[in-house]
Amino acid sequence: MHESGGSNAWRVANQSHHRNTSKMDKSMSISPNESSEPAAVKTAKKGRPFSEVMEDVDISRAVKMRTEYGRVKWLLSWYPQEDDFWLARLSCPNYPETVEALGQSRCLAIDSATRHMLDMLHKQANDSCMKQS
Repeated sequence: MHESGGSNAWRVANQSHHRNTSKMDKSMSISPNESSEPAAVKTAKKGRPFSEVMEDVDISRAVKMRTEYGRVKWLLSWYPQEDDFWLARLSCPNYPETVEALGQSRCLAIDSATRHMLDMLHKQANDSCMKQS
């Protein structure tokens, strides 16, 4: 009895999946006026400068990283510098100082600050282990 109920539930879920998929396939199909070219090619054809596209990618990745870091209580910020570089500042509850790093983009600065923070945390953990032994 339990198995037949389970298979019926699977069948109903599977049928609804097929119905939704067929609707999705129709809405996602490419019309004759649309092209299947990559977004970068479309962007270039629209005349939007590549630097603007990369700026959008950089800021969206930086915001995503700040959200991910926030989940583990790390605080991340970034600031433009006069020389077209970015300064990333990173702090965490396990290390008393704020780490700063420069990069040619937000994400490169964040990556550099992250590597530096991880190095400092590893050093701190190693020093702690050495004191205990």
